[in-house]
Amino acid sequence: MTFFDNYFTDITKLIPNADTDQLSKISDLVLATNKARGKVILAGNGGSAAMASHVAVDFTKAANVRAINFNEADLITCFANDYGYENWLSKAIESYADPEDKPFQKMG
Repeated sequence: MTFFDNYFTDITKLIPNADTDQLSKISDLVLATNKARGKVILAGNGGSAAMASHVAVDFTKAANVRAINFNEADLITCFANDYGYENWLSKAIESYADPEDKPFQKMG
């Protein structure tokens, strides 16, 4: 079996386990944010930061939904040094978010 055969077999097994209620809530949140002319704010840690960055670009480019991602080392370390690592994200959102923006909460 080739790499792609294994990959698609594994993905097919995972799809039935997708939380469609949660996906629907995320979709509703993105649509409401876009309708309010806000931006979606995403953040991640490690590999999730790269995925959040990619999603932000896809929202903006493919779906015409304004989105930003907090994964810049200078932003993270500045806020973490000043407010503590456990508080950097909430402080960054306080600084960058507008009232019509909807930051994603941790999903799962």
